[in-house]
Amino acid sequence: MAPRRAYDASGRRAAAERRRAHVVATASRLFPEHGWTGTTIAGVAREAGVSPEYVSKTFGAKQALLMLAMRSASFAGTASLSESFAALRLAEESDPSVRLDRFVEFVCASVVPMAPFVPSMVQGASEDLGMRTLLQGARRGHVDVVTEVVPLLAIGPVHPDAIDEIVVLTRSETYLVLSGELGWSVERYAAWLRRRIARAVDLTG
Repeated sequence: MAPRRAYDASGRRAAAERRRAHVVATASRLFPEHGWTGTTIAGVAREAGVSPEYVSKTFGAKQALLMLAMRSASFAGTASLSESFAALRLAEESDPSVRLDRFVEFVCASVVPMAPFVPSMVQGASEDLGMRTLLQGARRGHVDVVTEVVPLLAIGPVHPDAIDEIVVLTRSETYLVLSGELGWSVERYAAWLRRRIARAVDLTG
């Protein structure tokens, strides 16, 4: 009798991961197009070709799916904002100008793909407590990153308002105004952002 072949579950796991990724990609398209109210679990399921029960069981409530969709677009689904910032290892770079270049690149790589999700997040936060809590946490994380980066960018003492100013400069809402309403390109935004951050960290009073 031939030996029984060991069961290989890798194929099933790969298929399950592809299915999950397809749902996330679908949500990543629908939230920017239709907003918080217009994007439903049932709608995502229908577009992705899965059941609503699968979406709910796999991802939980709508706010969790939105945050995952946004993160997958901004950080390729691999890390949080703070983890991605830590991976820059700015403290290991001795040149403040190079640190600033890297931080501006990081902001653009984060904000540009994240910005289309912001209207859905804000609308959801006005209607849903869970979404409001997630958005508040994301904003606190943003402030934490800026608080950490300012001493790494500054050559000397900075104005007390520097952190708040850079928070505003690097908010997705700011990019949306400049790109969506005023027609700025990413390149123009990046150049402006670098100038303004450099000015903010060089203030001495």
